[in-house]
Amino acid sequence: MARSWFLLLPFGLIVLLGSVAQAAVVEHTFNVGNLSISLCNKTARIITAVNGQLPGPTIEAREGDTVVVHLINTSPYNMTIHWHGIFQRGTPWADGPDMVTQCPVQPGANYTYRFNVIGQEGTLWWHAHISFLRATVYGALILRPRGGAKAYPFPKPHGEKTVILAECYASNFNAKPVNNAVILENGCALYIT
Repeated sequence: MARSWFLLLPFGLIVLLGSVAQAAVVEHTFNVGNLSISLCNKTARIITAVNGQLPGPTIEAREGDTVVVHLINTSPYNMTIHWHGIFQRGTPWADGPDMVTQCPVQPGANYTYRFNVIGQEGTLWWHAHISFLRATVYGALILRPRGGAKAYPFPKPHGEKTVILAECYASNFNAKPVNNAVILENGCALYIT
C-alpha cells in the first residue's frame, strides 16, 4: 500500500505543477488623476479618472491568474478601488472599501493590489469605493475560463464587445437647488412645501 502511494506521488506533482505553470500574473498600473473632459456635448469639466480615460482600462485575466494593480494616486482625493464580484479568498485587504478593509490611498501615495482569481469567470467591474469618485473611476474586469473558448457550453461568438453604462447630467446639480417637482414617490411627483 505504501509503495502505491509512492508511485502516485510523482504524477500528482506533475499535475500540480502543470496547473501552477499555466497561471499568469496580469499586471496593470492605474494612474488616478484629474482630467478635463467634455461630457454630454457640454463645456469641459474636471473629473477624476484612471490613465486619462473614461471608462478606465479593462482588466482581462483567466481563472487561476494573479491580478496585480499598482495604484498611483495623483488626484487631490483619497482613493480606493473595489473589485466588484471578486471573492478575495485569502486577500480580504485587497477588497477596497475604505476604512473597512483598507485605509484610503492618500493624494500623492501609492498602493499595490494583489489578488488571485479563484473559481470565478464572467464579466465584472471595478470602481472607486470612496465618495462619488465611483461615477468616473471605473472599468471592466473580464475573467475568462482557464480552458479557453472550449470551456463554454455554447459556440464561440463571432466577436465580443464590452458595454459599460454610465450616467451623464447636462446640468451641475451643485450649482442650483433641484426643483422638488422632480422628486418622485411611486411614480408620482412629491411636492414638498
